Amino acid sequence: MTSWKLLFFLWIQLLPFISSEYKDAESQCASQRTCTSCLRTPQCVWCSNTESSENHNAGLVRCITRAKYHKERDNWCPKSHVINEQNYLTTLENRSLSAAKGSVPVQIQPQRVKLRLRRGTYREEYRLTLNYSLAEDYPVDLYYIMDLSYTMESYKDQLSQIGQDIADAMRKLTSNFRLGFGSFVDKVVLPMTNPKHVLRKTDAYPYGYRNQMPLTDDIYSFKDKVQRAVISGNLDGPEGGMDAIMQAVVCTKEIGWRRQARHLIVFSTDATSHIAGDGRLAGIIEPNDCKCHLDEHGNYTYSLLQDYPSIAQINKMAREHNVNIIFAITDNMYESYKALSGRIAGSSIDIMHKNSNNLVTIISSEYEKLVQSVSLTDDAPKMIDLKYFSRCLDRNKELQERRECGGLRVGNIVSFELAFKAVECPTDASEWQQTMYIRPGGINESLRIDLTIACDCPCAQPGHPGYEPASADCGGNGTLICGVCDCDDGFHGTTCECGGNDVDMNTEADLLKCKPNNDTADICSGNGVCKCGVCDCTRRPDPKQFFYGTYCECNNFSCNRSGGLICGGRGECECGTCNCDAGWGGETCNCWQSNSTCFPRGTEMAEMCSGRGHCVCGKCHCQEKDNIRYSGEYCEECPTCPGQLCEELKNCVECTAYNSGPYAENGLCETCPHEIDIADVVEEDSVQDLQTVSTVCRTPGDAGCTFIFKYHQHRQGSGGDIKVFNIVAQRERQCPEPLDIFGVAVGLVAGTVFLGLLILLIWRVVTTIYDKREFAKFERERALAKWNREDNPLYRQATSTFMNPAYHGEQ
Repeated sequence: MTSWKLLFFLWIQLLPFISSEYKDAESQCASQRTCTSCLRTPQCVWCSNTESSENHNAGLVRCITRAKYHKERDNWCPKSHVINEQNYLTTLENRSLSAAKGSVPVQIQPQRVKLRLRRGTYREEYRLTLNYSLAEDYPVDLYYIMDLSYTMESYKDQLSQIGQDIADAMRKLTSNFRLGFGSFVDKVVLPMTNPKHVLRKTDAYPYGYRNQMPLTDDIYSFKDKVQRAVISGNLDGPEGGMDAIMQAVVCTKEIGWRRQARHLIVFSTDATSHIAGDGRLAGIIEPNDCKCHLDEHGNYTYSLLQDYPSIAQINKMAREHNVNIIFAITDNMYESYKALSGRIAGSSIDIMHKNSNNLVTIISSEYEKLVQSVSLTDDAPKMIDLKYFSRCLDRNKELQERRECGGLRVGNIVSFELAFKAVECPTDASEWQQTMYIRPGGINESLRIDLTIACDCPCAQPGHPGYEPASADCGGNGTLICGVCDCDDGFHGTTCECGGNDVDMNTEADLLKCKPNNDTADICSGNGVCKCGVCDCTRRPDPKQFFYGTYCECNNFSCNRSGGLICGGRGECECGTCNCDAGWGGETCNCWQSNSTCFPRGTEMAEMCSGRGHCVCGKCHCQEKDNIRYSGEYCEECPTCPGQLCEELKNCVECTAYNSGPYAENGLCETCPHEIDIADVVEEDSVQDLQTVSTVCRTPGDAGCTFIFKYHQHRQGSGGDIKVFNIVAQRERQCPEPLDIFGVAVGLVAGTVFLGLLILLIWRVVTTIYDKREFAKFERERALAKWNREDNPLYRQATSTFMNPAYHGEQ
């Protein structure tokens, strides 16, 4: 696709969204009859002028667009009466960044702001710049949680020996380091654990979770505690690791987590873990309450009183307490915990060797990854759409939507632009003021935002000069609110001048007030009745659907649908236009606005769509460049590129894995320089494959079969040759099933015979039914027949008698 075609495609995609924002903006504002509804409509401004001068207020449209107000100014409404709420921010705390060793670290700036937002469109967002800098020698608390069931005994012995090595490795990264230790088995109840069964193998009574040693800088105590910890066991396969993680995270005081420190948990096991719902197998139905329940000896006391925590609860608590979890597990559990790690923010995973000799490397390398990257998290309420933009460390780079940056070093400053937008006004007024936090993952520093959502006009509040009950301007029959009358029950009209008996006595002037202009004959747009010059809109059978507006010209149910739902179920219909939920746009709210989904997860330094496409509605649309066509979810695939080695490797793979192909025919299998492993299934993971520079190949082979293999490549040194290693081929090829000619022939003959017999059977049934009906008809007619006994006039006897005229009877 050429560049101009791509730009045209992007314009076509964005055109419905742009038009939906500005479609009939003037009429949408003009349809608002109160200051509050005008304020809640994006881009609208209200005039609360209470002067009774007919010359000034005659035909006054009180709610207009902000653009129109900027043109007309005082010609429309005196400035003192204009209610034009706008977004604004006040900085309350703004200490400078401090990353020097020995000083109190300040890694985020500013620290506290006050933000007032008004509901707006995608153009009405407020942007705030937040800076982050990595502090030098930041304190670290590392808590090690180990599975102490039977099969982990060798790992436990090795851990006690390398405690000092862990401390030495971490102190190269920070001088302020503490270490703690806890262990777990499982809930001591059937079917998880049978104490009698366990005690036959070990002297240690099983338990759920135990805090063996709170965080301390005494490394010798760590070694002693690990050596003295006894191995126990359970009955079923999974362990109670989720209980242990939850207690280690939330028991801040008992574990000894410091407020100003990075919190790391290293979780080590060789088995899967029970999750929420498994406790029901033992009759434990009470959900996990995410609270600390450790006694003075460090034992988890609620193990038999509440269920295991869910993964979502672990993720939530780890984020709230700024804890990063490192899963150091055995190779047989890698895939299971890889999926688990993907659902817990800030967690990572690595394989622990049988003798645990790489445990120090795992901890130090994962820690370095954590501190050399920053990922912002928030607890923004649902009515706030918050987006993050950054150039990371490349200030010349285009600003991109992302909340993660990597490759940081001490002294680097990364700036994020935070885009805030209020997308709705909560029905509960108590939710109009909230406090939210934005914090870098893993540290206990944050930006506090005292948030206020402008959802009501000041003059609509009792006690304000613009709020006047029983106002003379309303004939004493209503309350004057922001310049308009809110009539008491039984009264109607712009000044509440009509009572209950007068509503049907409309003058010609009243009827004109109920029409937008003289070019239409419809009163109240055909959707209501005129009462004293004011439209009273028709009520629909469904109370959730209604007409509104000065002339009942608006409704909340006529917007375009997507998937059978108004506005696709992702927004509200306002006067024929969809007001989409946070993150969605387009005429039917079917376009995902954020481009965050166009970045591979976990590759914070990657470019959007790999730099080979554009993000449209949350999906990458790849471009053609230099006659090369890119494809894939992130435009990361290029089957025809020189760097793709599928064609080069396919003969070796086909020969080694399937003993077929040209190399097998010529006896050249032994010449293949690569080692090829066989797997039942070759799985494709776009994120992981992008990180490890792996490529999945689907190549046609002999007999029309297609075989699948994945290869991983790397470059040795700077500018070195590309080396290929770790080729994994799928065990079974994807072959078309051979055609069974005999079976097809037999099936065809059998089908023909069966079809013939079926036709004969149908014919026989039909004819039998027809004959029976005809015979029954004959019988009925015969029974009803009446026979006459007189001679049949048509009857002629078989013989005839003729008289001889010559015969006289005497002769």
